[in-house]
Amino acid sequence: MTVPHLNEQQPTFEDLELLVEVSRLLMDVDLNSVLDKVIQLTSQSVGATKTSLFLHDHHTIDWGYIFTARQLSADESVKVVTRVMDEGFAGWVYRQQRGDIIYDTLDDNRWIVFPDDKMSVRSVLCVPFVDAGNVLAIITLMHTQPYHFTDYHLRLMTIIANQATIAIRNARLFQTINQQRRQQEMVLAAMNDVLLVLGNDELIVLVNNAALPLLEINTADQATGKSLQEFIALDSIFETILEKLAGGIAVFETRSERLQIDFRVTFSQWQDTQRGTQGYVVVLHNITTLQDLHRFKDEMLRVATHDLRSPLALIAGYADIIGMDIPPESTALHEYIDIIKASVDRMSNLVEEVLKIERIRNSDLARERTEVEPLVKVVLVNMRLIAQTKQHQLTSEINLQHAPKIHIDAVLVRQAMENLIANAIKYTPANGKIHVQAFLEDNKFHFTVQDNGVGIPKEHLPYLFESFYRVNSITDVEKGSGLGLSLVKNVILRHEGNVWVKSRPGRGSKFGFWLPLPEPNEQS
Repeated sequence: MTVPHLNEQQPTFEDLELLVEVSRLLMDVDLNSVLDKVIQLTSQSVGATKTSLFLHDHHTIDWGYIFTARQLSADESVKVVTRVMDEGFAGWVYRQQRGDIIYDTLDDNRWIVFPDDKMSVRSVLCVPFVDAGNVLAIITLMHTQPYHFTDYHLRLMTIIANQATIAIRNARLFQTINQQRRQQEMVLAAMNDVLLVLGNDELIVLVNNAALPLLEINTADQATGKSLQEFIALDSIFETILEKLAGGIAVFETRSERLQIDFRVTFSQWQDTQRGTQGYVVVLHNITTLQDLHRFKDEMLRVATHDLRSPLALIAGYADIIGMDIPPESTALHEYIDIIKASVDRMSNLVEEVLKIERIRNSDLARERTEVEPLVKVVLVNMRLIAQTKQHQLTSEINLQHAPKIHIDAVLVRQAMENLIANAIKYTPANGKIHVQAFLEDNKFHFTVQDNGVGIPKEHLPYLFESFYRVNSITDVEKGSGLGLSLVKNVILRHEGNVWVKSRPGRGSKFGFWLPLPEPNEQS
């Protein structure tokens, strides 16, 4: 194609003013406004009669931002732009990542003429907006006269595009951040759980709407930047949260007496490595209904067990009297009496277990400073004979050198240890192995019991420490009352510790708990 001679054009004052106007786009963070101004400024600068522009995002057209020279519907715009990008001038510029001129559309097959085109286009200037090798946008300027656009126009548009690219990138980034923030706000607003985001200095970074009643504020902004310490006078739940965070307790339950709401609280740490900041995300899940059911169940059990003691004693007494009146030769009747008495004994033991758990939950603990190493050794001595009855190998690994005395109810903690070992003995077949560990780690006293017994299916693990919960799928094993592990949990929770279990069917189980050690200034 032969291009006529074009005189070199020198920059004018208007061109310099145009570049100043383009540089001001860097201050604009509204994407629509930036694109409108780019179209307006570039059209005026080169005298284009029609202009089209569309954004490009990750190798696809951003259909939300198409400014075409034709008056087209959304569907028509998609068809036109898709073909132009596949076969036309804009697609060529995109692939080459450089601007170019069509001096006369009649002589250049890169220009596509659509059958229903109502406008006559003879010369075209097309420039990409390139950022780090990625095309952010493509602008096409058109004129009805051939040879309207010159090499000077191309150089000027290239300079404008370089400056406008930064403005478009910043506006898109700001738009993305705003969209993410709005999405975050919508998610937080939809959360029923209370959310508190704290900095490492205990200052509140973010709260959601569900937290407003607990903090007794009207908007989330009223809490931002305040210390959680400021709300302790409002509700003691905040003091509990701060104590647990300091102690590294990631999951716990607490209650707001002011709102009469029970919460299960979980926290996790967050960290911003770029800014060098970190803190905690605290989520409070309302479990009041569940706790009310537990309280109702416990109250019914307490009433039932207290009321059962007298009838059971009467049944046992009358069974003894009836047994005395039955002739010795009536062996069948004596067997029936023995079954009655055995059933009464089992029921009486169950009642005593329930009452024991009630006392653990509600009675004051007989705390005293206790050395844990001798306590663990006493437990092992007490349980070794029981293990031997099933030919179990009971081994231990005790690493409690220099362990400080801990403030506990030694009798209850000993019972908790023995219950875990007894549980392992019960659910491990004869000639099994049971291994006990006691050690210090992370300022906690840890006690674990591992066996190679029948194991427990995964779906049962979250409920093992609940009262009366038994795994019916475990066969050929003597069934217990379902209260032993509940007793362990209540003892440990009363001592501000926690219990846990890991298990796999056929591979055995590992139960354990930990108790907090006293702070250095509290150790004797």
